[in-house]
Amino acid sequence: MNKMSMDMNSLVEMAKNRSVENEKRRKTNYKDNVELRRHTVQSMLIRGNTQWEIAEYLGVSQPTVSRDIQWLRSVAKKELKDKLEKKVPEEYYRYLVSIDEVLRNTWEIALSAFDEKIRLDALQFVIECSTHKMDVIMNPPVLKSNNTMKPFKRKRRFDADNTRDSDNSFTSNQKEKKNINMKSSSSN
Repeated sequence: MNKMSMDMNSLVEMAKNRSVENEKRRKTNYKDNVELRRHTVQSMLIRGNTQWEIAEYLGVSQPTVSRDIQWLRSVAKKELKDKLEKKVPEEYYRYLVSIDEVLRNTWEIALSAFDEKIRLDALQFVIECSTHKMDVIMNPPVLKSNNTMKPFKRKRRFDADNTRDSDNSFTSNQKEKKNINMKSSSSN
């Protein structure tokens, strides 16, 4: 029986604390404290509350909540624009520098390795990195006029088998052209 009375006491205490918290919230003047209200609106939006639920919780009108959401969106849009204009170019440059560093290290491996397979793998990786670097340079991210970013154009990863196939088709195309040239020169 003693344990049950303790559980009841703790439930009563929790209810009192919740009541005190609700009273504090009701006394908080969200109408005058705009910064606090907007922070609360954002937190409640993240948790999936509707504008009407937020308005009721804060004791303000739904149009006030709607204006706060518009303000929060405009701030987010401005911050995104700043990040795109300042941070993206810096990260793009760091990315190119890091590719150069990888290329330097890979060349060292290719030139100093004793194992032929390691040397060939390193040289293959040099080709892949160089191809990727050229792709990144030729297709940088571009800021559009509406402050959105056009992503990199990605090409398929370099594949030695694909290269051999394309080399074979290139060779066969050259043979066909040579045959056509020979036929046309013999008919003249």
